[in-house]
Amino acid sequence: MVLGNMMAESGQQYVALKDEAGTWRVLNTWHEDLKSMNADDDIPDESPAVTVLSEGQFIALVKEAGSQGVLENVNFTSDVDTAELEHQIESKDIEIDRLRAELDKTNGEKQKIERVASHSEEFELKEKAMDNILKLVSMQDMTKLSRD
Repeated sequence: MVLGNMMAESGQQYVALKDEAGTWRVLNTWHEDLKSMNADDDIPDESPAVTVLSEGQFIALVKEAGSQGVLENVNFTSDVDTAELEHQIESKDIEIDRLRAELDKTNGEKQKIERVASHSEEFELKEKAMDNILKLVSMQDMTKLSRD
């Protein structure tokens, strides 16, 4: 059966589809070019029966149709109180600043604790003893070298 005849029988002149990339294709199902196509044929984007619109173009078209009153039940205004949203944003910003300050304070305390905990008193004493032994050995080597 011929594609154009099938489409014309559906009673709907235009069909719109959106692909994954956000491109809209509007098909004029009553266009003469479709009458020469078979039902299994793909309709190319270049066909005069196809109108290709980007996402932005489609949105602009719908907004204009809504403002002209062509579309029923279209409301582009928001019932949300913008002052309330601004207050919520401001309070969230204040909370974020408070949490950042608290995090900085916590990180500073963590670094202090890590420094204190990293060396025990016993470790410090052993480290000083090793330093003193190294100094004595070095002094002894220097004495030997000066005698020779």
